[in-house]
Amino acid sequence: MGEVIHVAFGTEREWEQTRSKTVDGLVAIGSLFGDDEALMRAKADCVYTILRQIVEEVPTVQITTKLPENLSTEQLDLLTGAIKEAALKGIEIAMTHSVQVLMSSIYDLCTSKLHAGPS
Repeated sequence: MGEVIHVAFGTEREWEQTRSKTVDGLVAIGSLFGDDEALMRAKADCVYTILRQIVEEVPTVQITTKLPENLSTEQLDLLTGAIKEAALKGIEIAMTHSVQVLMSSIYDLCTSKLHAGPS
């Protein structure tokens, strides 16, 4: 008794898995190029912080538009819902793209070996 057990649920567990995979990946790749493990761990923590900010700190989106006046309450609700859904989907697509671009270059950004890709 008296033992403390830390358990991460839901989103927090996913974030911890993301952090762990990022650290493991950067340490492994960094070791291939002779990069210091402590430095790679610090860089992985930085990457993790950036990813978390991208996902969790999305600014509030406020859409202002003129809607037709002759809509019923039901039509107005449907139209408002569709606009909100479209805006949220746009945010999701932009965030997903940002994370994919960042992560596709993560080893180039964080290790001493820069990929020589096509110009």
